[in-house]
Amino acid sequence: MGIGCHTAEGETSLTDHPLVAIDHILIPVADLADGARHLEQTYGLRALPGGRHPGVGTGNMIVPLGSSYLELIAVVEPAEAGSPSALRVTNALRDGRTFVTWAARTDRLDALRARLQAAGVARVVQNGARARPDGVMLRWRTLSLVPFGEPSVLPFIIEWGVPPAQHPAAATVEHPSGARGIRRLRLGDPHPDEATRRLASLLGEEISTLVVVEPAETPGVVAVELDTPGREVVIT
Repeated sequence: MGIGCHTAEGETSLTDHPLVAIDHILIPVADLADGARHLEQTYGLRALPGGRHPGVGTGNMIVPLGSSYLELIAVVEPAEAGSPSALRVTNALRDGRTFVTWAARTDRLDALRARLQAAGVARVVQNGARARPDGVMLRWRTLSLVPFGEPSVLPFIIEWGVPPAQHPAAATVEHPSGARGIRRLRLGDPHPDEATRRLASLLGEEISTLVVVEPAETPGVVAVELDTPGREVVIT
């Protein structure tokens, strides 16, 4: 079931919102190196060193996939394990979930935030940064659409403050599977029709060919289908 252009009764239509696309999907791991080996052996995906998130307690590795990427994320600073981001990773691992959440990208975060506020979604923009292994500093801003810890098909929104060539998805890598992109992101929700309308009303139709919502007991990411030559690769 693709994201359509309908809106639920009483919701504000944001069909003129800034362009939104899939940016990345977060995969929780207890250990980054072990997680990277599992991805390569099971799915033919190669992860590259990422970096650490200062003051957050997490570190990551990146799986570039064209314009989007997968992010292996782990708690690497026990002293900071109580931060919201670290707790989100810890809770996902505890619950046995393959995914933490996903991120949608825009280059006009302030304009999108104004439209989200018109739809009753008023959240705070936060700044983030991490240093790559080569010393290049990556900076971004994010906007949450749901309160911390609330299961949802909705992503958080990210706006990168770096040139396109420095976006994590732009890193050069050869995957053994030949993976070259995300073909489709599958989300789950107990009420898929309602969730689909909510996604459309908030984020529009730009990602409708990549995101589908299917029945599931708990809202969230269900699977990532990859664009690979010769065979289907699905992470669940």
